[in-house]
Amino acid sequence: MKKIKYLYIVIIAIFLEVIVFNITSYRTLFGKYEVKTFVNPEVVNYEDNKVYLKISDINEKVVTLKLQLKNITDVTEYKVFYSDETSKEFRGLNSKNYISSSEKSKYVPLYLSGKTNAIIISIDKDIYDFGKFDKIVLNEKIPFEFNIVRFLVVLAILIFIYSIKHIKFFSEIYDRQNFKQELILIGIFTVFLFILSFINTYSDSEISTNNNSFLAFTTNEGIYNKDFVDALSKGKLHLLQDPSEKFLELENPYDALNRGEAQRDIDYKWDTAFFNGHQYIYFGVLPAITIFLPFFLLTHKYLKVSVVVFIFSILIFILLKEILLKLLNRYFKEISFKNVIYCLITLYSGSLIFYANGMSRVYELVIVSGLYCVLQGIYFILKSLENEKNRHLNIFLGTTFLALSVACRPTDLFVSLLIVPFLLKLFIEYVKNIKEKKFDLIKLIVSVLIPYLIVGIALMLYNYKRFGNVFDFGNKYQITVNNMMTLGSRIFSIPAGLVCNLFGIVNFIPDFPFITHSNDVLTFNGYYYIENMIGGIFMLAPICFCTFFINKSNRKIENKELKIIINTLLIIGIFIAVISIAMAGSNQRYLIDYAWMIVLCGILIFMSIYTFLKSKEAKRILQLVLCVTAIYTFIVSISAGIISEKDYMKNYSPEEYYKLKYTVCFWE
Repeated sequence: MKKIKYLYIVIIAIFLEVIVFNITSYRTLFGKYEVKTFVNPEVVNYEDNKVYLKISDINEKVVTLKLQLKNITDVTEYKVFYSDETSKEFRGLNSKNYISSSEKSKYVPLYLSGKTNAIIISIDKDIYDFGKFDKIVLNEKIPFEFNIVRFLVVLAILIFIYSIKHIKFFSEIYDRQNFKQELILIGIFTVFLFILSFINTYSDSEISTNNNSFLAFTTNEGIYNKDFVDALSKGKLHLLQDPSEKFLELENPYDALNRGEAQRDIDYKWDTAFFNGHQYIYFGVLPAITIFLPFFLLTHKYLKVSVVVFIFSILIFILLKEILLKLLNRYFKEISFKNVIYCLITLYSGSLIFYANGMSRVYELVIVSGLYCVLQGIYFILKSLENEKNRHLNIFLGTTFLALSVACRPTDLFVSLLIVPFLLKLFIEYVKNIKEKKFDLIKLIVSVLIPYLIVGIALMLYNYKRFGNVFDFGNKYQITVNNMMTLGSRIFSIPAGLVCNLFGIVNFIPDFPFITHSNDVLTFNGYYYIENMIGGIFMLAPICFCTFFINKSNRKIENKELKIIINTLLIIGIFIAVISIAMAGSNQRYLIDYAWMIVLCGILIFMSIYTFLKSKEAKRILQLVLCVTAIYTFIVSISAGIISEKDYMKNYSPEEYYKLKYTVCFWE
């Protein structure tokens, strides 16, 4: 019986691919339409960048249009204007992008009224001037295309939906020892890895310049991975290139309006810390000294930032999975495997790691490297709770990674507060049993203090050597959009920032990838930095709204340890959000620092509420809600990765971007 149902699923997938997704191929099927070819259309407008080609006196029903160009290597935009029986004036259609390797990109399905009077097509002036225009064809059949990738993706989705709904295996209790369950979770990880690889690869700003497979991992530019590495390799903490005399003579170089004719990246390096005539990197030093510098010393080449962001992202996905499973396994013994899947998809998607890979620069590098260190530290601390064997070694490793996170992102220091309740509980236990636990107490103190002392002292010396102040990371000396020296306290901007970063509404649009940026913020009568936000974390991952029920969960949860985890995750997550807003403002990448905490908190509260329920119907409804939110978060996170902060994929890999667009938007 199941085999027959799976056969039905295959048939549905075939139907969707052959009929629905190729609907434009049947545009000329019903009716007799005369095919007309035009090789010398009239030039009616000749602007600086565009040429407008007109076909007059058509007086026929037109259902398709094909633009044929020749010797085209780059993606080029064209647009169709028409005049039909409803209007003598020309009306414009949505623009389309011509890809020489994609036949469907050359066709436009038309849904005009009655007979068409005339058509105008705009193309790039250079294409026309260099004789690359070939012809325009009306009413030619749009070619049928069986897209095997799209078919397999749809088939996999349908099989997954059917299986998770109807197969008992997915409703069984989750067991970490169940090999089949683990394989499926690894499969989910693999899907995320594939999407991550696609976004990272085709959002690389150097993808068009590096064709060699080895050189694809290296670069010849980069303020962090090249300039900073060059300085470190020569024993310098400041960049080897000092600002120009023109820049040094400025009255106030920290004021963007006062920089006058000083040119960015020529007279000075953007987003560096300028102090005592030198330029410093204020971004976290850890990735430079542990990855980029060793790679340079071994190969004499500069590793690309996007490669390291990708590696850290893989490790983050692995750790998010392990941390989630440890928590669910420890505090929710009767959780169904189906719910574990939904929770994992939600946590992966809500972490905004896709977004970080959509524009892999030094900004994203230090954030994901810091997040990796934080998660690795939390993982070891959770391991220390599972059993006493190697407990203090795991605590030492955990605190080491948590301390190292500060060398990537100073605000990550506050994440260490998550482990304080557990360490304090262990400390009190050892003190109460001091006679038997004396050596354990010493091990605990050493395993906690040594990492923070070593890393802390090293960072203090690093700061003192650069800025003469052990607590100064250089942020106030930034050469950036605003004068950080005089910015002062931003306490009154915090409410507006919280609304934006937590509850900013996702701007959905009817065009691929279906979301767009926004720079809207609540009224704040002062300077507030906001750049290309996509949405607040609660709107990107609706599971976060479960945090509104934290009081109820606190009353119901009997396990004090779980209660502490839930409360500290939310409090510290919001606290880091406040610090981020007060120090910087609103940018989507800033949310990555704390999004995982709020999402994880929402998941734990949701599962707590779910376990409280006695009614099977109520549990079924709640499970459906979890499923829908997981799917929503997953889709939005992919769109966020594709659009990123500045449309990197669209700008640097237009062919792949538009092929993906026309695969998804089959109706175009």
